[in-house]
Amino acid sequence: MDLVTPPPSAAPVGLRAMAMVARAAQGGLVDTHRVLLDTAQRLLLRTELDIDMLSEVDAATLAQHFDDPALARQLIRGMIVMSLAVGPAAPAQIELIGRFAAELGVDEPAIRAIEHLARKEMVRFVLDLHRRSNLRDYIDNQYRNQGGVFGVIKGLLEFKGVIHDDALAARFKTLAELPDDTLGRCLFDHYDGNGFSFPGEAGGFPVGAVFHDVGHVLAGYDTSPEGELQIASFQAGYRRTEHAFFTVLFAVLVHTAGVNVAPFPMPKHPGRIGEGDLAARMLHALQRGSQMTVDLGDDWDFWQYAEVPLAQARQRLGVPPLGAEYRSGVGIYGPPIGRW
Repeated sequence: MDLVTPPPSAAPVGLRAMAMVARAAQGGLVDTHRVLLDTAQRLLLRTELDIDMLSEVDAATLAQHFDDPALARQLIRGMIVMSLAVGPAAPAQIELIGRFAAELGVDEPAIRAIEHLARKEMVRFVLDLHRRSNLRDYIDNQYRNQGGVFGVIKGLLEFKGVIHDDALAARFKTLAELPDDTLGRCLFDHYDGNGFSFPGEAGGFPVGAVFHDVGHVLAGYDTSPEGELQIASFQAGYRRTEHAFFTVLFAVLVHTAGVNVAPFPMPKHPGRIGEGDLAARMLHALQRGSQMTVDLGDDWDFWQYAEVPLAQARQRLGVPPLGAEYRSGVGIYGPPIGRW
């Protein structure tokens, strides 16, 4: 999933449309929306417009400036994130996004998912979300590489704590014997340091989802809510599937819209995305992920890299440096609360 920079002529028009979506929120345009709009201006659009002076734009005019399909889809997805910035999208926001999408010729399944949420059609919402979300990616990966349907059932039962696989857990625990600077040892420290169960243990992630944890190690993001929003953006960036955006959508729903679609309890904190420079960090993470040369979710074999030094693994996989302005110490956002 690449990040596209709009041409100078399109940037202010797209910003006007984004502001319209923000104003259509139930409480109108609030500080969180302003942060998202200002971040987009500073990092993507290269504009310095007064948000309060932005006029409305009709769908036809918007379509004239966003005739590139990739750019049009990115704009619609930005509107979806905007609509979830402080809670579930309001009906007026969904109607507006749908109108823009129709004029732009963008068929974005995420619109239908959040529309079900707005209508409180929760079964439809959950089904529509998860058949495209990162959880579906983990299940598909488990199916392809861990024994088909039996492997999926086994992984889910381990995750639920019903059964355990001592041999599998032991294999992951042997990573502790590797040198400190290797990717494998760093993954062991990720599990051990956060108090997570190892794959194979009761409550451990299925092997098909381990690439998510490897991503934490490679990218350098912790497991706080802020870290999870960044790793979701990073993961969406390197994924090359049609529905990579749903990885970001999942994290935004959980960590800033206050809608828990994770398989375990999560804290509610509406508007989190507008705090500090988190929105900028997410864009930076998405860009870093998009520059990777390998899609970790596409049957990538971690064990071939387990003994490789972390710095070398990052280089081989094309992981760009985090950047001094975005480096954070462990626990800077508070204690880890889980993972998804």
